[in-house]
Amino acid sequence: MNWLIALPLAVLVIQSLEAQEAAPAAPAATEAPAAAPSAPAQGSFPEKEVYTRAEVEALKSVLVKKSVELDQDIETEKKYVESLKQQVSEHLVKVEAARNQIAEFMSQKDQREEAKLKKLAKFYESMDAEQAAPLLKDVPDEMAIKILDRMDTKKAGSVLALLPASRAAKLTQGFARLKISADKAPSGGSN
Repeated sequence: MNWLIALPLAVLVIQSLEAQEAAPAAPAATEAPAAAPSAPAQGSFPEKEVYTRAEVEALKSVLVKKSVELDQDIETEKKYVESLKQQVSEHLVKVEAARNQIAEFMSQKDQREEAKLKKLAKFYESMDAEQAAPLLKDVPDEMAIKILDRMDTKKAGSVLALLPASRAAKLTQGFARLKISADKAPSGGSN
């Protein structure tokens, strides 16, 4: 039986039974058991207006059983949802831990790279500009820019002055881009 139809039917039956009990004693013909209720057509209720106590009890029993089943289904679904929430929470903890490990690794890597670049810049600073310029001439642009950035400003300027004009211009432009991206990084929220 369709439960969406059975529930209103059960309510109707219970109301009928209550009305029957509230009414004064009727002739014996009304107390005679009526035929079992037939399944109603969709959207309609049986034409029967009075139900016997046995019919009402049978409907109540079916409704109680179905209600218990639905409650159990709801509890099962709640437990399933809670287990999913727990799994998601555990995965989020793992993801956050991995993110922290990666951030720590990247920070350490950046610190090691920065220490190496500072040391390299000190090597170039300790040389005369005439010695450092020919060496920087063949260093890749990005590396040369990072080295010049970490050198004393006057020393870096002297080295740039001794490089070929096209190379010096290219490094100067790259240096400007390096400064612009470095200025944007803190406001961008990067670690």
